[in-house]
Amino acid sequence: MRGPITPRTHGVLTLLLLLLALLTGLVGIALVAVLPAVLYALIIAAGLPLVIYLFCGKCVCRGDRCLMVYPGRLSVRLPDRRGEAYTTADGAGILGTLVLLAVFPLYWLWQTTPLFVLFAVLALAAHAEVMLVVCRACENCRCPVNRWFHGKGLTTGA
Repeated sequence: MRGPITPRTHGVLTLLLLLLALLTGLVGIALVAVLPAVLYALIIAAGLPLVIYLFCGKCVCRGDRCLMVYPGRLSVRLPDRRGEAYTTADGAGILGTLVLLAVFPLYWLWQTTPLFVLFAVLALAAHAEVMLVVCRACENCRCPVNRWFHGKGLTTGA
């Protein structure tokens, strides 16, 4: 019998941790400077849908099979790209966006140490959740991370 903490629960927890990290970054910037905070809010507003378009749009689990739930449901409102393989440009767009979301607030967060620590803990926890649980149970056979887990025999099944 499966316990209450399923891979889908971990997927939603990952999203919650990520959103809390981004909110922490936004607050940390706003406490020091308003204009960069507005810019970061715009980066978040454009970056998250871009990741959903680039990654989730090609995922074979989009829709109700998505372990992260909300991105999968949002992706069905975007053009169906499931027949396409992930390209280098997709990877660069996804990684570039995620790095920008993680790195942009660091200068301002460094000036408010408790928020810097909170941001780091939340972001690292989200990364750990996705890599240690969600990706290992995901069925997106096109994803390079999924293929790596399958190649090493590290998948858990959803």
